[in-house]
Amino acid sequence: MDRTGIVVDQMGEFSKVKLLRHTACGNCGACQLGDDQKDIMLVARNSAKANVGDMVEVTMATGGVLSAAFIMYVIPLVGLFAGLMLGQLFFSGNDGLVALMGVLLMAAAFFIIKLNDKKFLKNEKYTAQILNILQSDHATMVPLS
Repeated sequence: MDRTGIVVDQMGEFSKVKLLRHTACGNCGACQLGDDQKDIMLVARNSAKANVGDMVEVTMATGGVLSAAFIMYVIPLVGLFAGLMLGQLFFSGNDGLVALMGVLLMAAAFFIIKLNDKKFLKNEKYTAQILNILQSDHATMVPLS
């Protein structure tokens, strides 16, 4: 997955990049990220030494994107269903407690994922990389003579 974005923040060896939308974005409505929605932000390893304001090319392996999506969406969903089944087992007559048990296990899954956030950043599989600087916001200084 290669995308273009603008560096908006520096965080040590990582940078926060605001991804630019493709021309088709917002027109099909599939992802619900029309022009009035928030920008897509991504944390990427800044191996190109880009500065804030630079337009950069960002890449992430397709397998990494799919694995990250699985971790963020499927694991909490499994937690929700497991919580609903456990809730049904322990509180079969009270639908409110069954639902609460499902939500609690889903929240626990999100919490565990958040606790491992730094571990995911260290893993190259889940980390986006800034490949190169497409356009620098900083003009080079030429001495006047």
